[in-house]
Amino acid sequence: MKRLSNLLAALVFASLVIFMSCGGGGDDPAPDPLDEISADLTVTGWATPTTVQTDGGTADGDWSGFTINFTGTKDGGTYTVSGVPTGFSDVWANGSWTFGNATGSVITKVQGGVSTDMTASISDNSLSLEFQVTESTARTSGITGEWTFVFN
Repeated sequence: MKRLSNLLAALVFASLVIFMSCGGGGDDPAPDPLDEISADLTVTGWATPTTVQTDGGTADGDWSGFTINFTGTKDGGTYTVSGVPTGFSDVWANGSWTFGNATGSVITKVQGGVSTDMTASISDNSLSLEFQVTESTARTSGITGEWTFVFN
């Protein structure tokens, strides 16, 4: 009888050990929001902005052929531009980018050694970028100021 009691106790103990080791393997870590935002940013080239403004008004230059293509990951990357109107290289030229915050609402672009923080709104089918050009190296007037580019 004592042997049966010991066997029963061993079975109960073994069952408890098995049940305690089973179950949740822990929660999966929450996905990093920058992974999704960077995927939306880099999934395709952004062509022909629907809106280009300087200081809230219509921008100088013909931006109808402008395109920008971001490559990289949540840790940043590079961007290439084409169709920039002559004399507007202070606004856009090829460069690098990184996220300026953990939510992806700020993108820091670096072109020609100058860093510029851009307020960004990014989804899978739209991109809005607002930034300040504080100093112009070109002779074209109207380059400095608050710039807004919207792509759909």
